[in-house]
Amino acid sequence: MAEKVASPLVAKMIGDWYGFIKKQNILNAEIKRKEIVIACENMEEDQNVLIYFSLIDARYKMMVQEFDGSKELLKQIDIKEKQKTDNMIQYYYYFFNGMYEFYKKRFSDAINYYHIAETRLRNVPDELERAEFNYQLAIAYYEIAQNHFSINHAKKALESYKSSDLQESRVATTLMVIASNKMDLNLFEQAESTFKDAINLATASNLDLPQALGYFNLGICYERQGKLQKALECLQNGLSVELKKPHKTLHMRTNYMLARVLFQLDKKAEGLESYNESLMLANELADNAYIAKLNIIHSIYITGDEAQLDEALNVLKTHNLWSDATDLSIMAARFYKKQDNHKLASKYFDEGLESQAKKLTWMEEEAE
Repeated sequence: MAEKVASPLVAKMIGDWYGFIKKQNILNAEIKRKEIVIACENMEEDQNVLIYFSLIDARYKMMVQEFDGSKELLKQIDIKEKQKTDNMIQYYYYFFNGMYEFYKKRFSDAINYYHIAETRLRNVPDELERAEFNYQLAIAYYEIAQNHFSINHAKKALESYKSSDLQESRVATTLMVIASNKMDLNLFEQAESTFKDAINLATASNLDLPQALGYFNLGICYERQGKLQKALECLQNGLSVELKKPHKTLHMRTNYMLARVLFQLDKKAEGLESYNESLMLANELADNAYIAKLNIIHSIYITGDEAQLDEALNVLKTHNLWSDATDLSIMAARFYKKQDNHKLASKYFDEGLESQAKKLTWMEEEAE
């Protein structure tokens, strides 16, 4: 009979695996997971280590965008058994549930889970874990427009990441969180500078995904200011970055932004190419929000289909995507104003104001 693998050795392997996940090193994480699965099959019985594996596997599945599989793993963990475990495992349970809620766009639920996790984090002596926690809380606060809370947590994360080895990827993405908040506060010069810092760091460190993400976000920043040619160049740069592993969501989003910039520049043929690429991915990913956003820009700039435009705006409102509803309503209004169609321009300006008011109410409710 083969000798059983000691559970502390498997626990060490799982810790190393989680390290790769926190660094967004998908390839090494995938390899390490295969090794651990084999080790677990031959491991001496240890329920805590098996729970530990399930939790980190749930986090791994979130990284590779297998969200349904992640939720199934989290649901399978017995609550009573979890209460008997140490603070670290309890922390992971609440933290990863919070991350799942974030990915499902239930931001207030995510923050509630994070606050429970924080009570266990105090007893986990790991600076990098504190950085990861603050980073996730920062992006959750960003989504409900609590910009100053978001910046505060992002700066805490940045301080911890900078003190750790080989964390250039997370430093770059955390800089982008700060820049995105600055952009939403209309501090565009500060936002541009910080996005450029993130891109330069990612480029110097040969980090393909943060580099592509940086160009995407800087393109949004330029588009918001009406600097359409600069936005176009950034988005094209983002698509030209060769990713070691395809990232369908980022590719979909970048092509969506590229399409709307090209449509605004009256380059309809090129815009339709990007639109079709984005729509294909949105359908593949079953991303109803992006399908609606794509239908909106197509209705405004290509078909002039008012009914489709209204229907797609209602999809965004149903999903409480008030920022997008506001932004795209105003985009429609400005387009129709240029066309001297004052009736539709007035209608969509009103739509934008109504969505803005709903957004403020929603943010207050989410922040409570």
